[in-house]
Amino acid sequence: MGERSLPEQLELTAEVVEQNLAYGDQVHASRPIDHTAGFRSRRSATAAGQELTAAGYRVDGLYRRFLTVWLEFSAMTAVDHQTAAAFTREIVGIVQRQGGSCDGWGGFLVPPQESGDPATSSTS
Repeated sequence: MGERSLPEQLELTAEVVEQNLAYGDQVHASRPIDHTAGFRSRRSATAAGQELTAAGYRVDGLYRRFLTVWLEFSAMTAVDHQTAAAFTREIVGIVQRQGGSCDGWGGFLVPPQESGDPATSSTS
């Protein structure tokens, strides 16, 4: 489990947003965003899950794989630079407080609406 500092996480977040923009993503549109974090113990992952739930995230799964307990969680949010940086700061703070490390985030792209039909496509 490689632990990244907050500045490194923010840099990766900015790169994902730029990549999404290059694909034509409407980054200000809300969509489900999935997150994953790894922990050494179930107790730490559960504590992080409780904090994340209190912060408005939904816990989607908790499972052990080899020596890591993985916590999957999600939220409906936009992914523009400001919003993505804010949720990255929040998540990294919660996860690191509980001794874990963030493994990133992703979701569907929201293409420009041409025919008036809302749609999503592709993953980031």
